[in-house]
Amino acid sequence: MMRLGWWSLSFVARTLEPPERDAVLGDLAESGASFGLAMRDLLGLVVRRQVGLWASWRPWLALFGVCGLAGLSLSRIVFRLNVDLYKYAAHYATSLTASQEVAFLLYLASALLVWSWTCGFVLGSLSGRAVWLTWSVFYFVVLDSAWARFGIVLRMLDSLQGTLRLLMATTLPLSIAALLFLFPALFGAFVGVRWRILPVRHTYLIGSVNVALAILATWATGWYDPAHLPAGWPGVPWPVRLLRFLLVSWPAAYLLVCSLPAGSRPQGPDLRSDQGQAMSTTRKG
Repeated sequence: MMRLGWWSLSFVARTLEPPERDAVLGDLAESGASFGLAMRDLLGLVVRRQVGLWASWRPWLALFGVCGLAGLSLSRIVFRLNVDLYKYAAHYATSLTASQEVAFLLYLASALLVWSWTCGFVLGSLSGRAVWLTWSVFYFVVLDSAWARFGIVLRMLDSLQGTLRLLMATTLPLSIAALLFLFPALFGAFVGVRWRILPVRHTYLIGSVNVALAILATWATGWYDPAHLPAGWPGVPWPVRLLRFLLVSWPAAYLLVCSLPAGSRPQGPDLRSDQGQAMSTTRKG
């Protein structure tokens, strides 16, 4: 088998658990099968294993809880930071001083980094080997849902020339806020797949930081937003503002629940038992 073909088989096999991956690649090497036949058998096994992962509740919580609930809220923050950066660069006239504008932008960017990493970690922890799918959904939800919600895609269709430019605008992180989301979330997902559960002290620290950021964001938008709205324009009540930031912070609450002792934890499926069942299923397969 050619070196490129073997590299392709090894790459596809990375979706399997390490013990099973080594065994499968060893069997393929000993069989002497052609590349096409070996790839067909390997893809069939990978598909069966990936489908089996969705028999657990955990990937579904990652899909609907992190990608849906937290992802939509995080998308609003990404979009907001892009707009606020544009206003600052365009010297948008407000009653705020330059230092107040910069302080708010730095705070919002820092909050985006923390929330993105936390969501990414929980996504990886819940998804496991299915993270390639849930991460892709999460990425496009955060990147594109705000654009679709505010109708900007329709304007882009009128202004952009060619399908390639439109595809780049909707799939690539072409803004500062998108990059501030992408790298922490990607790193968090990588760590979440490897660790699954954080030490208790780290969990409490992350939970405290997420709650503090949600409260501070609610307070900061209370004086920042009115300065950018027309006179007489009704502001957003603080409970509504707080709810938006709490939705993006719920993954931190999940980490806190997972860090509780088994006796005080709410009844439900356990992470370690799920992992043990998955490994036993793999051995039987």
